[in-house]
Amino acid sequence: MGTGSYLPPDSMTNPELFEKESIRGAFDLERARTSLRRSHQDVESLSPEEVFDRWAQQVTGIRARRVADPGGTLTTESMAAEASKAALRDAGLEPGEVDLILFGTVTPSDGVPNAACTLGELLGIPKVGGYTINGACAAFVQALGSAYAFIRSGMAETVLAVASDTLTRIVNYADPTTAVLFSDGASAAVLSASKEPGVLGPPQFTGDYKREHLFIVGQGWESEEEPVPKLHMGGGPRVLKRAILAMEGVATRALQEAGVGWESVDLVVPHQANLRITKGLEGQLDLPRGRVIHTIAEYGNCSAATVGVALDEALRGEHGPVPDPARMVLTSVGGGYTTAALVLDVSKS
Repeated sequence: MGTGSYLPPDSMTNPELFEKESIRGAFDLERARTSLRRSHQDVESLSPEEVFDRWAQQVTGIRARRVADPGGTLTTESMAAEASKAALRDAGLEPGEVDLILFGTVTPSDGVPNAACTLGELLGIPKVGGYTINGACAAFVQALGSAYAFIRSGMAETVLAVASDTLTRIVNYADPTTAVLFSDGASAAVLSASKEPGVLGPPQFTGDYKREHLFIVGQGWESEEEPVPKLHMGGGPRVLKRAILAMEGVATRALQEAGVGWESVDLVVPHQANLRITKGLEGQLDLPRGRVIHTIAEYGNCSAATVGVALDEALRGEHGPVPDPARMVLTSVGGGYTTAALVLDVSKS
């Protein structure tokens, strides 16, 4: 019925990220220069900041990332509230019409009450039911799929599906390969019962346990003044290949369950994990009339929110013309591994 997103106004470029002492001290400058030389780049006259910038863009496609204000005014839940208000406005609905909140996050401000309760309070509907989904970067699509199930079962009429994360507050800045990726942001969508299908067929969820990809140790921080990084990522090229195949595989299953094929798809909105991953997915798919949306260059990887942000922007025409009606595939992969995909038909009329 409607979509919305919220990105912090503050943006941190790669050279600005390199100003952090922990990043500068841990970055292997000579190894990065060697890597850039292999791609026939002239690096001899570049400053360390410029080498870091070139390296970051080469391995991730990221030029900048959005960052919640260091003072802590923005929280995971407050960003979610802004995205939710935008989605409700787009749907032409009031917060009181929401029956259920499904909130995807790995960085809630509190363990209890859960972030859906906090969001309900911020939206002025403190009695609405809801719970959080910890599917890492797949959680927005998992929330949409769960909303589909609630509505089809008759347990809810209107569901607010949200994803929000403040990963820059828990990222390990002594690990440049992890810190360069992550950012902050929120997205939301409103789903309601309708005689006209929007989500086609049951959404698909899969999993494949692998700790190597991404994990967060512990809960919260040891000190409010000096947050202790908890976010760890690894895997390298192995993760890249696995992510591409996982998103293609779960999306193909969703299309099969919907009874349609890739030839009917206009837009693919994948999780924005890394530009090499979304470009790799683009090359892997047979899309005779469709295209893949890419947003990571200026936003970074804001976990589960990336799919919703890209979806919201695409529907507003920020990534080129969108047919009316349009058939979209949303597909995602997150630490765990968790994967989720669904097929969506959207019409402006």
